[in-house]
Amino acid sequence: MRFVVAACLIVVAGVTAIKLGRRAQNWNDELALRSPLAEVSPIVDDPQTPRLTGRVVMIVIDGLGIDESHLPFLDELRARGASTVAEVPYPTISRPNYVTLLTGVPPADSGVRANRVPFPVGLDTVMDRVRAAQLRVASASDFGVMPNLFARGSKTLSIGWLESPAAHGTRITAPPGITWPVDEAIRTRSLEDLAPVIAALGSDDAAAGFAFVPVLVLDVDRAGHAHGIGPEYRAAATAVDNMLRTAFGHLDLTRTTVIVVADHGHVAPGGHGGPEREVAHVPLILAGKGILPGAKAHGARSIDVAPTIAALLGVPGPGHAEGRALVELLDLDSAAYKTRTVFDLRRAAEMGRVMEAARAAASRPDPLRLAQVAVGLLALAALGFWLSRRRALLLPRGAVAGVAGFALMLVAMIVVTRGHASPSYVPSLARTIELGTIGIVISIAVQVGASWLAIRRAADRLAAANGLALAGFGLALALRFLVRAWFFKPFVVVPSPFWFVAIPTIDLATATCAVATAISLALAVATSLRASATA
Repeated sequence: MRFVVAACLIVVAGVTAIKLGRRAQNWNDELALRSPLAEVSPIVDDPQTPRLTGRVVMIVIDGLGIDESHLPFLDELRARGASTVAEVPYPTISRPNYVTLLTGVPPADSGVRANRVPFPVGLDTVMDRVRAAQLRVASASDFGVMPNLFARGSKTLSIGWLESPAAHGTRITAPPGITWPVDEAIRTRSLEDLAPVIAALGSDDAAAGFAFVPVLVLDVDRAGHAHGIGPEYRAAATAVDNMLRTAFGHLDLTRTTVIVVADHGHVAPGGHGGPEREVAHVPLILAGKGILPGAKAHGARSIDVAPTIAALLGVPGPGHAEGRALVELLDLDSAAYKTRTVFDLRRAAEMGRVMEAARAAASRPDPLRLAQVAVGLLALAALGFWLSRRRALLLPRGAVAGVAGFALMLVAMIVVTRGHASPSYVPSLARTIELGTIGIVISIAVQVGASWLAIRRAADRLAAANGLALAGFGLALALRFLVRAWFFKPFVVVPSPFWFVAIPTIDLATATCAVATAISLALAVATSLRASATA
């Protein structure tokens, strides 16, 4: 009986380790949601305010926080136009906030909460509104192309389809069966190559004729992740500033409007994702045609960028946008100012009602799941009592050793994130894997060692191993399922920064505990078999 129980526990622990290990690895995918806003028709009522500019060139400097944005050329733009601090919505991750800048919808409501993005993002964009007005859109980047997030069609595409090396330095077209809201997209080989591309796309050349040109620049973000906020980061920011000076030197700002913004900043070690001020506050600089020099805006948000672009071009705002045009920065007469404001607020209020209803329907905690956890715990206790009566297990002294791996993995995550319960302090993927692997190995070794010390003192080692496994592993599972009773798919409500880090950590900790449990049981089985053979 003891051997059967041990074998069953080993199988259960092994299967659990595999499933929860994969669950922790794919946590960001689990957060993805088809937006409730995508289920309702976009509101595209036209306020019919005048077009203020020939074109808008928007530069998104990935990773440039407000504190590091006071660069020579950007400060010149500030002096020529208007500038403010824009608040970036949580989670402050790149692709979710590219979506925010182009749709006016925050990540919590867009359903895009991580960099692995399921297709399609079914939201109305400022690019859709511009093209619906029979105007043209072009995009460029030294990394990827933002409009690829809005590729639409029958195929399921990986986000990497426009970021392969083959795409460098080329004009990119969508594959057959796929459409996207741009007329032209260019990926350059380097930051320096981007300047002439921006100048060409934003020129008055009648052959180009682009009304909206969103541009993504990634070098600052690369430096932030690799080195944190330091000399390398500032050197990258200076290089981008110099590139923009060259590019904008060829643009006629009496006919063109330029907008410089960022998707997020970085904390000092180099991460982002949480709500920290240095991450969530970014520059928003507007200069050129249609902008009131020296105008001020208070309470600006990155969800306001897309409606502001629409107002500059005299087209309706994106139909799912929750932001507003920053009309106080624009050269609008009083009637147009009021009209644009009313239309934006009306649309935002309706989208807000849609999201409030969706959040109300996704009640947490789930009473059924809580009941299931309670029943599971009672069943586990009953099973333990029954098996102890059959002498298949006993609970040895030091039974807490059975959950040591779980506890140590929680401690490991505190160490890895430097005591900050925020995704901003989770290291880069490669570094997280490296540190996580070290933590897993140490946690397993400690749990196996502590468990073996407890087992060795028992008269019946195999029964003690069974009791230790059932108690420790069962407790880890109970804690894990209790947390999941509060946090479960679909994630209409994004978990707070603490739980954003804690949920995958708890899954990984439970998987680690399961591996250590299986090893401890296997050692006890082997020892018992050897003792039986010797006897």
